[in-house]
Amino acid sequence: MKKRLFTIIISLSIISCQQTKKEKAFKIFNEGVTLSLNAGTEANRGNEKTAIELNDKAIEKFRETLRTDSTHSIARSALAHSLYISKKYDEAIEWFKRANAIGKAEAVNYMELGLSQINLGQTAEGEKNLFKALELDKSEEIREITVEDLYDIGKLAFKYGDAYKKEGKTEKALTYKQFSIDVLKLSLKINPARADIRSTADSCAKQLMD
Repeated sequence: MKKRLFTIIISLSIISCQQTKKEKAFKIFNEGVTLSLNAGTEANRGNEKTAIELNDKAIEKFRETLRTDSTHSIARSALAHSLYISKKYDEAIEWFKRANAIGKAEAVNYMELGLSQINLGQTAEGEKNLFKALELDKSEEIREITVEDLYDIGKLAFKYGDAYKKEGKTEKALTYKQFSIDVLKLSLKINPARADIRSTADSCAKQLMD
């Protein structure tokens, strides 16, 4: 009888600890979400430095959440998103893959995973994940967000190409400019109606041939 009572007490103690751990993780996670939302607000206001600092704090909160409760259902996605915002694409990819492996397929995870891969020049893998996102969410909103982000990546890559050309690094300049055109073509593949992107792609292609 005493042995059975001792076992019950131990079991109740374990359950109590588990509940406390989950409650603690929930609180930490919510703190991370608040920091992340505030970072977005500051970024929209043009306060880039403050936004970066808040986002870095959010990243640490999401890491702490997982250290506290490794089974937390959405901390991986939140961490991956914040890493993506910080342009830490290698690590973001790792966490997006972990989130996708254990949870329900979420369009935004696949979208930001794909964009992270494209930012690292992994165009084929990125395209695959972007179209997976568009299959999961057929709204016009996610389509246009994807197209705009690709457009920004493409334009920035071409600027890098010009900078390398001025430095006399011809091969690197060509690589960036070709990558730029490939990304712009991908954005047109998603939305062929974007005349502004088509004009930019044509202009970039012409400059590449000059």
